[in-house]
Amino acid sequence: MHKLRRWKRILDQLSEETGVSLKEVCDYMQSSYNEAGVSFYVKLPKSRKSYIGIGMAFHQSVDVINNWITEFASKRRLYAKDISEDLVWIYLINANLNNLDNINYFLRYEEYQSVAYAVFCERWDEIVLKYEDTADVEISLGQAEFGPEYDGIKSFVATHMDAFKTAYSKPRSYLDKYVTGIIETCRRNPANKTIKSLNSMRGYLDDSMINFLSGSSDTINVVDRKTGKRTINIKHVPKGRKKYISLCLSLGMTIDDINHFLDLMGYAPLNMLDKEEGRLMTFLTDWEHRHLVQREFKKKNIDGDATVILTDAEEFEAVDSMLQLKSDLIEEYASHEEEYPYS
Repeated sequence: MHKLRRWKRILDQLSEETGVSLKEVCDYMQSSYNEAGVSFYVKLPKSRKSYIGIGMAFHQSVDVINNWITEFASKRRLYAKDISEDLVWIYLINANLNNLDNINYFLRYEEYQSVAYAVFCERWDEIVLKYEDTADVEISLGQAEFGPEYDGIKSFVATHMDAFKTAYSKPRSYLDKYVTGIIETCRRNPANKTIKSLNSMRGYLDDSMINFLSGSSDTINVVDRKTGKRTINIKHVPKGRKKYISLCLSLGMTIDDINHFLDLMGYAPLNMLDKEEGRLMTFLTDWEHRHLVQREFKKKNIDGDATVILTDAEEFEAVDSMLQLKSDLIEEYASHEEEYPYS
């Protein structure tokens, strides 16, 4: 079923089940209402916030809203370890499910984010310097404006702080395997004089990719790159599914690899029914059939399959083809008079 038709059916069904009209949803989100056609009904919303607001207006759970975000917007699902934004939304969505006082939690995001940030600031030394286990620390902010009504969000943030230390460690570790495998293979090849470190991969990776990959996958990035000092600013993990696909392609990932990484990051897999992604998947399938050794390299070095035996020459051939993947795709798109969409 076409995505928009499925989306409309969901809205119609929820409106009938809950008795909440589309006008009431607009009022709840403080968005304009057009009798000729509500904007989020006549076309698919693009932002995660829109799906969150619609879901909260219909009193839906985090799981339901996450399904909408990944399926209809191709965006990253809400992630409790993302203390910069998602943690607060998750708290508000859960609070809204048991909302007996008819509070509009959707419109109170900025207010609750301020409380969450205050907790974060007060517990900064414990997070970064690990002076003590945050799970054993009593929250005592002391700010008069953050009274008992905010005890829930304060406790919720404190509970998740330990997990925040290792946010995104699995997808970052997955990327580390690719970077390490590529660099170590190049170092073993005496004919290769170029790639000896992550910084020497410029040209294959852009500066933003190198900056992202240079941080430790075991900890949050909290070091100001200009001064070298620790900073109290909450670091936003790069957002944008397309940017991550571009990074994956630059490291030589094909369909299964990309889908695995997207899943670790909280995104939906590549979609063959999507015109742009379907085109990419077709090109990648053809490319993989022509570069078989890179798959064996990944089985050995990424998946840890000890039964795979490759010579140094075969491993370098695999890495060379992986690093050329993006260039090969650009040429393939150009041969079809199409622009490469993942620059």
